Amino acid sequence: MDESQSTPGQTPINSAPISGSTYADKTFKFGGEYRYVVRAVSLGTEGTQVESLNSNILPVSPRDTFAPAAPSGLSVAGAAGRLSIFFAANIETDIAGYEIYRSTDPNLPKTNWTKLNSALLTRTSFVDDKVETGKRYYYYVKAIDTAGNVSQPSDVVSEIVP
Repeated sequence: MDESQSTPGQTPINSAPISGSTYADKTFKFGGEYRYVVRAVSLGTEGTQVESLNSNILPVSPRDTFAPAAPSGLSVAGAAGRLSIFFAANIETDIAGYEIYRSTDPNLPKTNWTKLNSALLTRTSFVDDKVETGKRYYYYVKAIDTAGNVSQPSDVVSEIVP
């Protein structure tokens, strides 16, 4: 039997026929493999529904290419010999972690700031104890999701080490 024409046992993903020409599958998962077909439905004799043969198969492998939002709510608090950075957790469900960046020059291009954590930070706070008393430090944070997409930098916060 040619699968592009008729395959028994297929279950529609829509609960009722749709009248438009588009449908959004809200059950898919990034990284999955899907094969979609469409059937037209018309009314036959005595008002019974009659389905057409399948359309051509459309194979789809959705990939997550959407960067998370930039972290928000950054604040920094000073204590003797250290600065603590705090921020709100991202609301996306696929956040793998965060990267913290530091500079002593806020005008330095962000690509030249120093990344402070070698592994992704999985909590929403960070203590920087490699600082000098009386010096001002600037920080920003990026969020990374499980697909490797990286957010834009957060707003920059700064503090002088007490």
